[in-house]
Amino acid sequence: MEGMGLDEAQWQTAGVESGGEEVAGMPAMTPARLVEEAGDEFQEENLDRLRTWSIVAGFGLAIISGFGGFALSGIILRPMRDITEVASEISATNLSQRINHEGPDDELKQLADTFDSMIERIERGFEAQRRFVQDASHELRTPLAAIRTNIEVAEMASETENDEQRALLETVKGQTERLTRLSEDLLLLTAPQASLPVETVNPGELVGMALEELQPLAERANVALRTKARSACEALGSTDLLYRCVLNLVDNAVKHTGEGASVAVDSGCDGERVWIRVKDTGPGIPPEDLAHVFERFYRVDRSRVRGRGGSGLGLAIVRELMDLMGGSVDVLSTPGEGATFTLHLAHANATNGAGPHHTGSFAP
Repeated sequence: MEGMGLDEAQWQTAGVESGGEEVAGMPAMTPARLVEEAGDEFQEENLDRLRTWSIVAGFGLAIISGFGGFALSGIILRPMRDITEVASEISATNLSQRINHEGPDDELKQLADTFDSMIERIERGFEAQRRFVQDASHELRTPLAAIRTNIEVAEMASETENDEQRALLETVKGQTERLTRLSEDLLLLTAPQASLPVETVNPGELVGMALEELQPLAERANVALRTKARSACEALGSTDLLYRCVLNLVDNAVKHTGEGASVAVDSGCDGERVWIRVKDTGPGIPPEDLAHVFERFYRVDRSRVRGRGGSGLGLAIVRELMDLMGGSVDVLSTPGEGATFTLHLAHANATNGAGPHHTGSFAP
């Protein structure tokens, strides 16, 4: 208005006199038109602001809903995770785990309580079976020892016996020794797993002792025992149990390799692990039997193993003892090219700084 040289009263008068018509090529600016334009502009601004806030609120609501749903699902599914974790820790040798779910008496609690009750019944069944096997094996040891003693006494009078009697005594003595080993193996497999003392073991020296003990057996079977230079690596484990593992593997290889074959035993270390490898040149293990060789009483060749005195527990004992020491055992075999069994244990100098004088206990 000031640019046109009119004050407010003159501008209003000009607008009224012109009757809303254009003045000097410009549209008529009446108060009603100004209010209308201001209202349109205000409405457009509000719509833009509402649109912006709607988008922001939508994204915010989506984010809040996502986090809220994630947290809520975590709370709801926590009992299911607890059940899954406990179930994954349960094994045939460890049935002491329980869920012990605490919460409202709903379907999940009923499921957890039912699961705990089932595991408790299974544990009682396993415990009863273990006690029975232990008691039976223990009771067998006394008569077997008496029979063996009588056989040895009878053998001392060999000058009065004929060949047939001596052969009979040898057969009875062999079967008695087999029953004795079977009872000892059953006792070992069913014994409660207690903590073991941690000690360093030189696998090279242990292999040498095992081969020296089994050399007469290998000579009778016409199997050559070989070993490489003794390794300076030290493993973390139990000397007695590891010795039993090596003894079982070499004994198993000698019995099943066949005449004229050889068994090579060596040891070494790789990173944080120490290994002992027993490799034979026998007929090998069929692929369908590889997954079962560590099962109790499983025999690859059922027609001949009994004649060699095998009980089917040697490899099962090896796996049980290696698990107890925190190690592992695996097997590789190709039919016609022999089999290779490997024991793996933690390196004494790479496990929590354990040195030659470190002591502690395993927690099986």
